[in-house]
Amino acid sequence: MKQIGDRLRDLREARNLKQTDVANALCISNKILSSYERNISVPTIDNLKHLCEFYNVSADYLLQIELEKTEPSSSETSAPMLISPEQKKLLSYFERLNTENKEAVLGLMILYYKEQQRKPKDV
Repeated sequence: MKQIGDRLRDLREARNLKQTDVANALCISNKILSSYERNISVPTIDNLKHLCEFYNVSADYLLQIELEKTEPSSSETSAPMLISPEQKKLLSYFERLNTENKEAVLGLMILYYKEQQRKPKDV
């Protein structure tokens, strides 16, 4: 079973970030982040909150808390989606945006998607 540090490391690596990138963004030392990722220490409540906001995940996910047992949906039981190197690069850029710019990018993506759906498909 993965511990909080394993999940933090997985999240960082999935975004192609260095420990120093994350530590600087969270205003903590690289040594502290390293100790979290190696499961030597656990984040303070404030640092846990900042980590959740930074990675856009819930504390439940990081702490592996399951509130109620339900049947997994088909999307949860399917194989994980493979992400191409180009998609990883785009995600890493997106994660570095501030909240306002993230919302703008998401809005544009939705707008373009809806526009694409309205157009007749090429035969």
